[in-house]
Amino acid sequence: MATSGDAIRHLWTHKTQDHPWLPDEELVIDRAEGVWVWTERGKKLLDGFAGLAVVNVGHGRREIAEAIAEQTVRLAYYPTTRQFSNRPAAELAAKLAALTPGDLEYSFFAVSGAEANERAMQMARHYWLASGKPTKHKVISLEGGYHGGTTGTFAVCGLPHLVAPYADLHVPGFAKITPPYPFRDRGRGTDEELVQRRARELRQAIVAEGPETVSAVIMEPVISSGGFIMPPIGWLRAVRAICDELDVLMIADEVITGFGRTGRWFACEHDGIVPDLMTVAKGITSGYIPLSAAIARRRLADAFPDDAKQENVHPGTYAAHPVACAAALANIQIMEKDNLVANAAAMGARLLDGLQQAVGKKRIVGEVRGRGLMVCAELVAPDGSGRPLDKELVAKLDRKAWDRGAIVYARGQVVRLAPPLCITPAEVDQLGDIVAASIGELEGELR
Repeated sequence: MATSGDAIRHLWTHKTQDHPWLPDEELVIDRAEGVWVWTERGKKLLDGFAGLAVVNVGHGRREIAEAIAEQTVRLAYYPTTRQFSNRPAAELAAKLAALTPGDLEYSFFAVSGAEANERAMQMARHYWLASGKPTKHKVISLEGGYHGGTTGTFAVCGLPHLVAPYADLHVPGFAKITPPYPFRDRGRGTDEELVQRRARELRQAIVAEGPETVSAVIMEPVISSGGFIMPPIGWLRAVRAICDELDVLMIADEVITGFGRTGRWFACEHDGIVPDLMTVAKGITSGYIPLSAAIARRRLADAFPDDAKQENVHPGTYAAHPVACAAALANIQIMEKDNLVANAAAMGARLLDGLQQAVGKKRIVGEVRGRGLMVCAELVAPDGSGRPLDKELVAKLDRKAWDRGAIVYARGQVVRLAPPLCITPAEVDQLGDIVAASIGELEGELR
């Protein structure tokens, strides 16, 4: 029996959606397999955005379903407060300590990416309190960055249209700086010069706030919601050096970029750096069950003695949920067995090259860029000015791709692609062809 529109309208998200070209009943997803999803009305679509850049191993993996079922019967829930733990949580924490770079060895599990980022900021705050530096509380972030939809994470959000309703609730003094955006602000200089310029601005922002008051810098290695902005390699190294110089912690938000999305297990590996805290979610379970983590370096954990009786960061009810952790272990096992990180690198290069050849010289395409299976085309006005194409025109690409059999994410000035990491060469080519045809049709309408 099909889901009724009356039932859908009881969802609060019905009030927040931006799909004026289709009724809600058309958008009920019924089942999925690999990189494909089917609506209740039988339309088959290539999932070009993996849900929300989440389903890294692909849809319908029975191994994860079986791990969830087995753990649910054995132990569906028990809290990890009051020093309780469970086997899947302990095994997952040990696995993450082995997978993550450097000495990122201590995981604080949570439910969402937003909560992981809040926990990371809380862990940083408690670290400075334990280190005898109680004035360090401010967090520096990037314009265009998105770290979640809670009041705390909106304080470091760099997207003004999302932040505005909550501005009165924010702690004053949290600064935001401009990220290196090669396409828009490289000018006639080099990527290295751009990185140096933005690094100076970051340093100046910390000095202006007073390093004795700054707890951390938080940033995504790729600024996703801001338009798949991909800072040059070397940017994270520059940030790491500034944080070390000024005694500030570095938080890498890898909620989207983690678990193979950029062709490495974690995007900070492209720069060869180790952040003090790294947050993960999405790909940790490929979305089969909600789970996230804030992962800390050894030196942060060492500030809190093992025999301490006083709690620092307070865990939530579902912290280290055994079923979610079992799902994550099965998910990571699939990634390793199927070599999905290497596949993301290879298929990302194929998708990037195919799109560059197909649309790279079109009047309305300013740049095609990518890192692993995060690929986008940035759209510009057809008059040669380089101005961003009107966002209402860009949004039309959602419908054009849908009509051709794919789900993409066209918002702001870019159309973004982030399919499951299990995608095959034939599926990559099919997705690229759909996007190219959609862009070509849009350009034809603007003549």
